[in-house]
Amino acid sequence: MNHSARSAFEAAYADLLRLARARLAREQAPISTVTLAHELYLDMQGRGDLRFASQAEFMAYAGRAMRSLLVDMARERLAQKRSAELLPLTLGAAMADPAARPEQVLAMNQAFERLGAVDERLLRVAELRAVMGLEVPEVAALLGLSEPMVKRDWQRAKAFLTGLLA
Repeated sequence: MNHSARSAFEAAYADLLRLARARLAREQAPISTVTLAHELYLDMQGRGDLRFASQAEFMAYAGRAMRSLLVDMARERLAQKRSAELLPLTLGAAMADPAARPEQVLAMNQAFERLGAVDERLLRVAELRAVMGLEVPEVAALLGLSEPMVKRDWQRAKAFLTGLLA
């Protein structure tokens, strides 16, 4: 990992733990906050070409990487043919996913990928809101968007994802 990526991770470590803690506590996940953050670090360490121009760029990367790590965990569970519950990914309190199984995590990942193919900004908003658990003002600040725009984008992203997952 280059100096830029390491610095970005170290600067955001407390925020990553806080966000992961809130997210995982809400979901009653079988993975610890620290483990998820450290898995992110190890993933970043294996990529020597990472450079982040801003904190927003790093947080967007971290959201995608955490989602990817959770999806990999779901795939592993499916491969092992275990029926244990995994971290339920939700789209907020109004869109709670009851008892998400690995199949649901993979379906959510496919929905995120399709959303990204349609509109990259909606994907970034959805990842920061649903995966990272950030609130609208935090997403707006990180992406350099107005709060009303983030709210509209979040509504559009939720509608799109709900349509795919229904």
